[in-house]
Amino acid sequence: MKPVDLLVKAEFLYTVSEGMPIISDGEVAVIDSRIVYAGPAMPAGHWDPKTILGGPGKIVLPGFVNCHSHAASLIFRSQTDDHSAKAALLDVAFRMEKDITEADWSLLGALGCADMLLSGITTINDIWYSPDTLIESVLQSGLRAQIANKVFDVKLEELRNGDYTHHPSIGEARLRRGVEFVEKWHGAADGRISGRIGTHATDTCSSALLKEARYEANRLGVGMHIHAAQSAAETDHIKSVFGCGPVEYLRDIGMLSSDVVLAHLVFAQEADFNAMVSCNASYAHCPTIYPRRGRYPEFEKIIAKGIKTGFATDWMLNDPFEGMRYAINAMRLRLGTPTAMTCDQALRYQTMGAAEVLGLENDIGSLEVGKKADMIVIDINQPHLQPYYGSYAAFVYYARASDITDSVIDGKVVMRERQLSGLDHKATLEKLQNRLPPWRSQLSALGSPAVYGPGCDCCGLI
Repeated sequence: MKPVDLLVKAEFLYTVSEGMPIISDGEVAVIDSRIVYAGPAMPAGHWDPKTILGGPGKIVLPGFVNCHSHAASLIFRSQTDDHSAKAALLDVAFRMEKDITEADWSLLGALGCADMLLSGITTINDIWYSPDTLIESVLQSGLRAQIANKVFDVKLEELRNGDYTHHPSIGEARLRRGVEFVEKWHGAADGRISGRIGTHATDTCSSALLKEARYEANRLGVGMHIHAAQSAAETDHIKSVFGCGPVEYLRDIGMLSSDVVLAHLVFAQEADFNAMVSCNASYAHCPTIYPRRGRYPEFEKIIAKGIKTGFATDWMLNDPFEGMRYAINAMRLRLGTPTAMTCDQALRYQTMGAAEVLGLENDIGSLEVGKKADMIVIDINQPHLQPYYGSYAAFVYYARASDITDSVIDGKVVMRERQLSGLDHKATLEKLQNRLPPWRSQLSALGSPAVYGPGCDCCGLI
């Protein structure tokens, strides 16, 4: 018998390796943090495992990789879903974010990390406020994470008035905090934690700030993370000032390179796509947010150009199954054919594709010998999943985040039978209830028509 630390057994195993095989009666064996076997089940008695997960009625696949996230953005749930991209950002988020306390960001970050794990996400690439509080929850939860502080030098709350005045002191302070975070945490937790320099967007950072951020990323040896062409307002501003598209602009000032992750590209044009190709930059595609805004990126062009692409959740709805379904349906509607995107392709974008975007493809994204043991177990003994025939469509189209029972990251079981080992999300939820009245009050004062209950200036109906 061969001793192993962990043996994960599956009625169906989806390794997302070359050829996208589907293995009936499979298993994954782990020693320390690495996979030592992934394939058909070995004869009984072959392994001597310390821990066993899975079994009949369970499927196993790589943990989902979320290549663009805002874990603590949950505060805006239901507050921007009926807005345009411009209104969601300028009228709601940017005006309220400035008044959120570090304690609140800590609470929201903890809840966001729990939400990620419960949804089958094992890796996040997060850009937001207060990375120093988010890292606490990341470490406790066991998540794999790349984290960046949100760097900008405009007053975000003034953008709704068309005020793009750049304030060097704001930019310098936010960049310094981001640099200090990277210097302290990059490579921590045996490499499970990475840092990035996170310039917020092409229109919220001056050219000088973007160039300085690029310099610091090069000095630190880390990648960058930025929103680009996410709204018409941003794209129009860059066009009016610099005479080109947002991604062209990043290339022209020397910021764009192979270590940059760009989110969205909703309003990107052909020249922007070509700029990405010329610099080998990567794309984080967030399929659940675009239909809400009424405009979908030209995904087919992005793929046709060979741009490295992975799926991400963006903010508030952290369910990769929903994301994969949104992406498949959007592409089939865009191109008018049921073969525009297949279920196995969607799964690859949510795992290996996203891992490639983050430069982690040699460690995560598939279940192969030598890779890090990041995987999830799904219970298929559910009315909405049966009869279960084993194809990719069987779970991509029908599974829910709540079907995930177990999660393994770095060879450690971080969730078992939907119980998180490192975070007490029920206690976090209780604390959150005490913060709802002031949050409702803040949103109401900003004119939100979608908030009710104690603390808001509304009719009082719930």
